[in-house]
Amino acid sequence: MLNENIAITNYADGHITEDGGAALDRAAKRYMDKSGEKDYRKAINEAIIGARVELREDRAEFRSRTRNYQSHFRINEAEARKRVIEHDPRMRAVYFESDPFGPVNVVGEVAPPAVGKGTVQPWTPPVHEPIAIIQVANLLFGLPRDENMYVTLDQCAQALAPYPDTLDRAAGDKFDGYARTEISIQGKPGSVSENYPAALEAARRRYPALAALWATGRLTSQTLRELLPQILIRD
Repeated sequence: MLNENIAITNYADGHITEDGGAALDRAAKRYMDKSGEKDYRKAINEAIIGARVELREDRAEFRSRTRNYQSHFRINEAEARKRVIEHDPRMRAVYFESDPFGPVNVVGEVAPPAVGKGTVQPWTPPVHEPIAIIQVANLLFGLPRDENMYVTLDQCAQALAPYPDTLDRAAGDKFDGYARTEISIQGKPGSVSENYPAALEAARRRYPALAALWATGRLTSQTLRELLPQILIRD
């Protein structure tokens, strides 16, 4: 679980890898099975929160053990860390996940905003949402939040800036879903392909901020609400 939590938190902080995505998918599905949650997006968010909490606890345990070893054996911090991981291999992942030449992260430390360089790596696990939407959600739900669990538009824009193609695909995928929902709402006879153009236009009218993003690339708080309805964002 420790290695999985590290992979999940790294993925949520913008280090998009196939292993991290697969770990997050497994954790989300475990949460859904255990809690009865039906919304995969909410399960993703809860899995990330749970991984962060457990990882902070493991870091705190490693730091506490290191201090105890220093006091008991009267040795320096570096030697104490070495003995901790020798006596408990489970702590090895915490040791190498933290800076081995600096202090272990303290409980309650806030992770930096999710930023990254380069291109999003592809991830194709069996999920219930299009991949691009999942990737955008992972980036945004890993951001530091205020005391009321809100993020800001500037935070979101900074986190998404390295991934414009992913954001564009997410908007397109979301509109496709909204269009198909419109077809169901309208209950018109005929094939999906026949009704799709009119349904897509109806979706554009119903979600104008998302339509603006798809057409011009303009990102607003309302855009993100229409893309990810569960997000809590300050105007």
